[in-house]
Amino acid sequence: MTLLGRWDGSMNLEGIDHRMLGRDLLKRVSRSFYLSMRFLPGAMREPVSLGYLLARASDTIADTEVAPIMVRRDCLARFRESLPETRPDFPEFYAEVIREFSPRQSHEGERELLQRLPDLFGWLTGMDSQNRAAVIDVLREITIGQAWDLERFGEAEEATPVACCETAEELETYAYRVAGCVGAFWTRVGFLNLGDRFAEPALAEVMTGDGIAMGKGLQLVNILRDTGEDLRQGRCYLPRAELKAAGWDDESSLPSNAILLAVAETWRHRCREWLSQGWQYVAALRRGRVRFATALPLILAEATLDGIEAAGERALTEKIKVSRSEVRKAMFRSLWC
Repeated sequence: MTLLGRWDGSMNLEGIDHRMLGRDLLKRVSRSFYLSMRFLPGAMREPVSLGYLLARASDTIADTEVAPIMVRRDCLARFRESLPETRPDFPEFYAEVIREFSPRQSHEGERELLQRLPDLFGWLTGMDSQNRAAVIDVLREITIGQAWDLERFGEAEEATPVACCETAEELETYAYRVAGCVGAFWTRVGFLNLGDRFAEPALAEVMTGDGIAMGKGLQLVNILRDTGEDLRQGRCYLPRAELKAAGWDDESSLPSNAILLAVAETWRHRCREWLSQGWQYVAALRRGRVRFATALPLILAEATLDGIEAAGERALTEKIKVSRSEVRKAMFRSLWC
Protein backbone atom coordinates (compact mmCIF):
# COMPACT_ATOMS: atom_id res chain seq x y z
CA MET A 1 0.00 0.00 0.00
CA THR A 2 1.34 3.45 -0.86
CA LEU A 3 1.95 6.20 1.67
CA LEU A 4 -1.03 8.26 0.59
CA GLY A 5 -3.13 5.13 0.47
CA ARG A 6 -2.69 4.47 4.17
CA TRP A 7 -2.87 8.12 5.23
CA ASP A 8 -6.40 9.39 5.87
CA GLY A 9 -5.48 13.09 6.08
CA SER A 10 -5.34 13.10 9.90
CA MET A 11 -2.48 12.51 12.28
CA ASN A 12 -3.99 9.17 13.36
CA LEU A 13 -1.59 6.86 11.58
CA GLU A 14 -2.52 3.43 12.85
CA GLY A 15 -0.43 0.32 12.70
CA ILE A 16 2.92 2.12 12.51
CA ASP A 17 5.73 0.87 14.74
CA HIS A 18 7.69 4.07 15.30
CA ARG A 19 10.77 2.28 16.57
CA MET A 20 10.82 0.18 13.43
CA LEU A 21 10.17 3.27 11.31
CA GLY A 22 13.05 5.14 12.93
CA ARG A 23 15.43 2.21 12.61
CA ASP A 24 14.64 1.58 8.94
CA LEU A 25 14.83 5.24 7.93
CA LEU A 26 18.06 5.84 9.83
CA LYS A 27 19.64 2.86 8.08
CA ARG A 28 18.66 4.27 4.70
CA VAL A 29 19.46 7.92 5.39
CA SER A 30 22.65 7.70 7.46
CA ARG A 31 24.14 4.37 8.36
CA SER A 32 26.85 6.03 10.48
CA PHE A 33 24.24 7.85 12.59
CA TYR A 34 22.20 4.66 12.82
CA LEU A 35 25.20 2.82 14.22
CA SER A 36 25.76 5.58 16.78
CA MET A 37 22.10 5.45 17.83
CA ARG A 38 22.39 1.74 18.57
CA PHE A 39 24.68 2.61 21.45
CA LEU A 40 22.26 5.06 23.06
CA PRO A 41 20.00 3.80 25.86
CA GLY A 42 16.51 3.13 24.52
CA ALA A 43 14.83 5.90 26.51
CA MET A 44 17.02 8.54 24.87
CA ARG A 45 17.11 6.94 21.43
CA GLU A 46 13.53 7.78 20.41
CA PRO A 47 13.60 11.62 20.67
CA VAL A 48 17.14 11.80 19.26
CA SER A 49 16.26 9.58 16.29
CA LEU A 50 13.07 11.48 15.50
CA GLY A 51 14.81 14.84 15.90
CA TYR A 52 17.53 13.75 13.49
CA LEU A 53 15.09 12.43 10.90
CA LEU A 54 12.96 15.59 10.95
CA ALA A 55 16.06 17.78 10.71
CA ARG A 56 17.35 15.70 7.81
CA ALA A 57 13.96 16.00 6.09
CA SER A 58 13.90 19.80 6.42
CA ASP A 59 17.52 19.96 5.26
CA THR A 60 16.67 17.86 2.22
CA ILE A 61 13.86 20.27 1.36
CA ALA A 62 16.19 23.26 1.72
CA ASP A 63 18.94 21.63 -0.38
CA THR A 64 16.80 20.46 -3.32
CA GLU A 65 18.35 22.91 -5.78
CA VAL A 66 16.18 21.89 -8.73
CA ALA A 67 13.12 23.15 -6.84
CA PRO A 68 12.54 26.92 -7.02
CA ILE A 69 13.81 28.84 -4.01
CA MET A 70 10.37 30.30 -3.31
CA VAL A 71 8.89 26.79 -3.12
CA ARG A 72 11.66 25.62 -0.78
CA ARG A 73 11.28 28.70 1.39
CA ASP A 74 7.51 28.23 1.64
CA CYS A 75 7.79 24.53 2.49
CA LEU A 76 10.40 25.21 5.17
CA ALA A 77 8.16 27.83 6.76
CA ARG A 78 5.17 25.50 6.74
CA PHE A 79 7.33 22.68 8.09
CA ARG A 80 8.33 24.86 11.06
CA GLU A 81 4.80 26.16 11.63
CA SER A 82 3.48 22.59 11.57
CA LEU A 83 5.68 21.36 14.43
CA PRO A 84 3.60 22.47 17.46
CA GLU A 85 0.15 21.50 16.23
CA THR A 86 -1.80 19.84 13.47
CA ARG A 87 -2.65 22.36 10.78
CA PRO A 88 -5.61 22.28 8.39
CA ASP A 89 -3.30 22.50 5.37
CA PHE A 90 -1.32 19.36 6.31
CA PRO A 91 -2.75 17.27 3.44
CA GLU A 92 -1.76 19.96 0.93
CA PHE A 93 1.64 20.39 2.58
CA TYR A 94 2.45 16.68 2.51
CA ALA A 95 1.23 16.34 -1.05
CA GLU A 96 3.43 19.26 -2.13
CA VAL A 97 6.52 17.82 -0.46
CA ILE A 98 5.91 14.42 -2.01
CA ARG A 99 5.15 15.95 -5.42
CA GLU A 100 7.81 18.68 -5.59
CA PHE A 101 10.70 17.20 -3.63
CA SER A 102 10.62 13.43 -3.22
CA PRO A 103 10.98 12.49 -6.94
CA ARG A 104 13.94 14.87 -7.29
CA GLN A 105 16.14 13.11 -4.74
CA SER A 106 19.02 11.05 -6.09
CA HIS A 107 19.60 9.62 -2.60
CA GLU A 108 17.11 6.78 -2.18
CA GLY A 109 17.04 7.19 1.59
CA GLU A 110 16.18 10.88 1.38
CA ARG A 111 13.47 10.15 -1.18
CA GLU A 112 11.83 7.68 1.19
CA LEU A 113 12.34 10.04 4.12
CA LEU A 114 10.23 12.71 2.44
CA GLN A 115 7.59 10.17 1.46
CA ARG A 116 7.31 9.15 5.12
CA LEU A 117 7.01 12.73 6.40
CA PRO A 118 3.34 12.24 7.50
CA ASP A 119 4.47 9.24 9.57
CA LEU A 120 7.21 11.29 11.21
CA PHE A 121 4.80 14.05 12.18
CA GLY A 122 2.43 11.39 13.48
CA TRP A 123 5.26 10.01 15.59
CA LEU A 124 5.94 13.50 16.95
CA THR A 125 2.27 14.03 17.80
CA GLY A 126 2.12 10.78 19.77
CA MET A 127 5.30 11.41 21.75
CA ASP A 128 5.08 12.29 25.45
CA SER A 129 4.76 16.02 26.06
CA GLN A 130 8.24 16.71 27.45
CA ASN A 131 10.17 14.87 24.74
CA ARG A 132 7.85 16.32 22.12
CA ALA A 133 8.55 19.85 23.38
CA ALA A 134 12.30 19.20 23.22
CA VAL A 135 12.08 17.94 19.63
CA ILE A 136 9.89 20.88 18.59
CA ASP A 137 12.25 23.43 20.16
CA VAL A 138 15.37 22.08 18.48
CA LEU A 139 13.63 21.72 15.10
CA ARG A 140 12.39 25.29 15.33
CA GLU A 141 15.97 26.54 15.76
CA ILE A 142 17.35 24.29 13.03
CA THR A 143 14.74 25.28 10.45
CA ILE A 144 15.29 28.98 11.21
CA GLY A 145 18.98 28.39 10.48
CA GLN A 146 18.19 26.48 7.30
CA ALA A 147 15.87 29.25 6.13
CA TRP A 148 18.57 31.86 6.78
CA ASP A 149 21.06 29.76 4.80
CA LEU A 150 18.60 29.52 1.93
CA GLU A 151 17.98 33.27 1.96
CA ARG A 152 21.67 34.15 2.07
CA PHE A 153 23.17 31.51 -0.21
CA GLY A 154 20.28 30.00 -2.16
CA GLU A 155 20.85 32.05 -5.29
CA ALA A 156 24.65 32.14 -5.09
CA GLU A 157 26.31 31.37 -8.41
CA GLU A 158 29.85 31.06 -9.71
CA ALA A 159 30.31 34.81 -9.95
CA THR A 160 31.27 37.82 -7.90
CA PRO A 161 30.38 39.22 -5.53
CA VAL A 162 30.38 36.12 -3.38
CA ALA A 163 27.58 35.65 -0.87
CA CYS A 164 29.11 35.59 2.62
CA CYS A 165 28.36 35.66 6.29
CA GLU A 166 28.88 39.33 7.03
CA THR A 167 30.38 39.12 10.53
CA ALA A 168 31.76 36.65 13.03
CA GLU A 169 28.58 37.05 15.06
CA GLU A 170 26.48 36.06 12.06
CA LEU A 171 28.54 32.93 11.48
CA GLU A 172 28.34 31.98 15.17
CA THR A 173 24.58 32.50 15.18
CA TYR A 174 24.22 30.28 12.13
CA ALA A 175 26.43 27.59 13.70
CA TYR A 176 24.29 27.71 16.83
CA ARG A 177 21.01 27.41 14.96
CA VAL A 178 21.94 24.44 12.80
CA ALA A 179 24.18 22.56 15.25
CA GLY A 180 24.85 24.25 18.59
CA CYS A 181 21.21 23.92 19.58
CA VAL A 182 21.57 20.16 19.11
CA GLY A 183 24.06 20.11 21.98
CA ALA A 184 21.47 21.75 24.21
CA PHE A 185 18.83 19.28 22.95
CA TRP A 186 21.11 16.31 23.65
CA THR A 187 21.57 17.54 27.22
CA ARG A 188 17.87 18.18 27.69
CA VAL A 189 16.68 14.77 26.52
CA GLY A 190 19.54 13.08 28.34
CA PHE A 191 18.54 14.43 31.73
CA LEU A 192 14.84 14.09 30.91
CA ASN A 193 15.03 10.40 30.06
CA LEU A 194 18.01 9.17 32.08
CA GLY A 195 18.19 11.55 35.03
CA ASP A 196 21.35 11.11 37.09
CA ARG A 197 22.28 8.11 34.92
CA PHE A 198 23.09 10.70 32.23
CA ALA A 199 25.23 13.00 34.40
CA GLU A 200 25.25 14.79 37.73
CA PRO A 201 22.08 16.97 37.65
CA ALA A 202 23.94 19.90 39.24
CA LEU A 203 26.05 20.10 36.06
CA ALA A 204 23.08 20.57 33.71
CA GLU A 205 23.59 24.30 33.12
CA VAL A 206 27.34 24.02 32.50
CA MET A 207 26.81 21.01 30.25
CA THR A 208 24.23 22.87 28.20
CA GLY A 209 26.81 25.58 27.44
CA ASP A 210 29.51 23.03 26.66
CA GLY A 211 27.09 21.06 24.49
CA ILE A 212 26.26 24.17 22.49
CA ALA A 213 29.97 24.87 21.97
CA MET A 214 30.54 21.26 20.90
CA GLY A 215 27.74 21.46 18.32
CA LYS A 216 29.08 24.73 16.92
CA GLY A 217 32.54 23.19 16.70
CA LEU A 218 31.26 20.18 14.77
CA GLN A 219 29.48 22.48 12.32
CA LEU A 220 32.55 24.67 11.93
CA VAL A 221 34.63 21.63 10.96
CA ASN A 222 32.20 21.06 8.07
CA ILE A 223 32.40 24.71 7.07
CA LEU A 224 36.22 24.71 7.08
CA ARG A 225 36.36 21.42 5.18
CA ASP A 226 33.99 22.69 2.47
CA THR A 227 35.40 26.23 2.09
CA GLY A 228 36.92 25.69 -1.35
CA GLU A 229 33.93 23.83 -2.77
CA ASP A 230 31.52 26.42 -1.37
CA LEU A 231 33.51 29.27 -2.90
CA ARG A 232 33.35 27.65 -6.33
CA GLN A 233 29.56 27.70 -5.93
CA GLY A 234 29.53 31.39 -5.08
CA ARG A 235 29.21 31.23 -1.30
CA CYS A 236 31.55 31.62 1.64
CA TYR A 237 30.68 31.12 5.31
CA LEU A 238 33.84 32.86 6.51
CA PRO A 239 32.95 36.43 7.55
CA ARG A 240 33.19 39.10 4.86
CA ALA A 241 34.49 41.62 7.40
CA GLU A 242 37.46 39.41 8.25
CA LEU A 243 38.19 38.57 4.61
CA LYS A 244 38.21 42.28 3.74
CA ALA A 245 40.46 43.04 6.71
CA ALA A 246 42.87 40.42 5.34
CA GLY A 247 42.99 42.26 1.99
CA TRP A 248 40.05 41.05 -0.09
CA ASP A 249 38.45 43.48 -2.54
CA ASP A 250 34.94 42.05 -2.43
CA GLU A 251 33.71 44.14 -5.36
CA SER A 252 36.06 42.83 -8.02
CA SER A 253 37.40 39.37 -7.26
CA LEU A 254 37.19 36.14 -5.34
CA PRO A 255 39.26 36.02 -2.16
CA SER A 256 42.71 34.58 -2.83
CA ASN A 257 43.82 31.31 -1.30
CA ALA A 258 46.22 33.20 0.95
CA ILE A 259 43.39 35.35 2.32
CA LEU A 260 41.10 32.35 2.77
CA LEU A 261 43.78 30.39 4.62
CA ALA A 262 44.61 33.33 6.89
CA VAL A 263 40.99 33.80 7.95
CA ALA A 264 40.38 30.05 8.15
CA GLU A 265 43.31 29.70 10.54
CA THR A 266 41.58 32.02 13.01
CA TRP A 267 38.43 29.92 12.81
CA ARG A 268 40.37 26.67 13.19
CA HIS A 269 41.64 27.96 16.53
CA ARG A 270 38.11 28.87 17.56
CA CYS A 271 36.90 25.48 16.39
CA ARG A 272 39.46 23.71 18.57
CA GLU A 273 38.32 25.78 21.56
CA TRP A 274 34.72 24.71 20.98
CA LEU A 275 35.71 21.07 20.53
CA SER A 276 37.74 21.32 23.75
CA GLN A 277 34.52 22.30 25.51
CA GLY A 278 33.03 19.22 23.91
CA TRP A 279 35.58 17.10 25.74
CA GLN A 280 34.59 18.78 29.00
CA TYR A 281 31.04 17.73 28.15
CA VAL A 282 32.10 14.13 27.53
CA ALA A 283 34.01 14.04 30.82
CA ALA A 284 30.85 15.09 32.68
CA LEU A 285 28.82 12.20 31.27
CA ARG A 286 28.44 8.93 33.12
CA ARG A 287 30.63 6.24 31.63
CA GLY A 288 28.88 3.97 29.18
CA ARG A 289 26.96 4.10 25.94
CA VAL A 290 26.02 7.80 26.03
CA ARG A 291 29.65 8.78 26.49
CA PHE A 292 30.68 6.60 23.55
CA ALA A 293 28.00 8.05 21.25
CA THR A 294 29.00 11.60 22.25
CA ALA A 295 32.77 11.14 21.99
CA LEU A 296 32.82 9.50 18.56
CA PRO A 297 31.85 12.57 16.48
CA LEU A 298 34.33 14.66 18.48
CA ILE A 299 37.19 12.32 17.67
CA LEU A 300 36.25 12.25 13.97
CA ALA A 301 35.91 16.05 13.90
CA GLU A 302 39.37 16.53 15.39
CA ALA A 303 40.83 14.06 12.89
CA THR A 304 39.21 16.01 10.05
CA LEU A 305 40.51 19.30 11.44
CA ASP A 306 44.02 17.84 11.68
CA GLY A 307 43.74 16.75 8.05
CA ILE A 308 42.62 20.22 6.95
CA GLU A 309 45.53 21.81 8.78
CA ALA A 310 48.07 19.36 7.36
CA ALA A 311 46.75 19.78 3.81
CA GLY A 312 47.24 23.55 3.77
CA GLU A 313 46.26 25.09 0.44
CA ARG A 314 45.37 21.66 -0.94
CA ALA A 315 42.34 21.65 1.40
CA LEU A 316 40.77 24.31 -0.85
CA THR A 317 40.78 22.00 -3.87
CA GLU A 318 40.38 18.57 -2.28
CA LYS A 319 37.79 17.40 0.22
CA ILE A 320 39.56 16.14 3.32
CA LYS A 321 38.07 12.87 4.52
CA VAL A 322 38.72 10.58 7.45
CA SER A 323 39.77 7.12 6.25
CA ARG A 324 37.94 3.97 7.24
CA SER A 325 40.89 2.87 9.33
CA GLU A 326 40.77 6.18 11.20
CA VAL A 327 37.04 5.69 11.79
CA ARG A 328 37.73 2.25 13.27
CA LYS A 329 40.44 3.73 15.49
CA ALA A 330 38.03 6.48 16.56
CA MET A 331 35.39 3.93 17.52
CA PHE A 332 37.92 1.98 19.56
CA ARG A 333 39.14 5.14 21.28
CA SER A 334 35.54 6.16 22.03
CA LEU A 335 35.03 2.95 23.96
CA TRP A 336 37.70 4.05 26.43
CA CYS A 337 36.62 7.65 26.90
